[in-house]
Amino acid sequence: MGFRYRKSINLGGGFKINLSKSGVGYSWGVRGYRITKKAGGGTRRTASIPGTGISYVQETGSGKRKSNNTGRNTNTPNNVPAVDNNHYDTQEIKNANAKTLVSEGLVDMLESANKALSLWNLKNILFWVTLIGGCAFPLLFIATAACIYFHFYLKKNAVIDLEYTFEDDQATEVDERMKPLVNITKSKKVWWISQTSKVIDKKYSGGASSTIKRQVCKASTKVPFPFSSNAQAVAFKSGKETVLFMPDKLFIIQGSKIGALNYSDVTTSVHGQRFIESEAVPSDAQIVDYTWQYVNKSGGPDKRFKNNRKIPICYYGEMEIRSANGVNTDIMFSNPNINI
Repeated sequence: MGFRYRKSINLGGGFKINLSKSGVGYSWGVRGYRITKKAGGGTRRTASIPGTGISYVQETGSGKRKSNNTGRNTNTPNNVPAVDNNHYDTQEIKNANAKTLVSEGLVDMLESANKALSLWNLKNILFWVTLIGGCAFPLLFIATAACIYFHFYLKKNAVIDLEYTFEDDQATEVDERMKPLVNITKSKKVWWISQTSKVIDKKYSGGASSTIKRQVCKASTKVPFPFSSNAQAVAFKSGKETVLFMPDKLFIIQGSKIGALNYSDVTTSVHGQRFIESEAVPSDAQIVDYTWQYVNKSGGPDKRFKNNRKIPICYYGEMEIRSANGVNTDIMFSNPNINI
């Protein structure tokens, strides 16, 4: 708002047309007060002192609003767009149904494994139901004891034993495959990436052109039920889904469903990735730069925002696992300098 001199073309009836480089606007009002709809958008209210050429102006909206086929949000800093309003082209990164992920020659083994895992999950459900219900109906504790017995019975009799023997050259090949995966489990933080999105306005994403949705992932060298093995294994678990690397196969475990693929049907790639870290930085991470929560066009802090904090940019490792029939898993890990 401010004081200024202005002129316009009066067509009579209190209605005026204003011509500018932005297009055609219009206004209406009475002597001493006028409302103007600007060609570029927004509204101007003018209170004037008749006969002096002096007026007091108040503007709302933006006179520089631009259309963009990406749907760029042009809200002002006082109306920061919500996360969902600042993203587009969201892609889910998820595996197909585990039962459809089966390589030739693995069907019989998987049938036994799926039956064992279904019984295991049923046992877990019954255990908690009877344990909680036993507080009200003590007789249910007998069923709880039966579940405990069934637990050890399954661990002894329902396990699928994957026993490997290797020639010297095979052992070297297996070691080259498994060692990088084992090293990933040694990272301080491992995440499972479930979604990617492109950013409409990078001002609100620290300058990033895309963002991801991730969950902390449990990385282990233990073989999960229903399998046991004498060979090295690496498992990545997030929620109810586990990706299990064995020397010759990749297993996908989803709840009570298991799929398995030979490595000839799977591709795995590992690369480095710059990531704007809004959470605590893991102790083994490499900080390569800094940005701001809200950035201006030059990459510096947008001073229109209060509490605009500085954010580290880390260099993480990322492993992508793909197959033609539906394996689609991305694993991020904090230490890209491990031997991979």
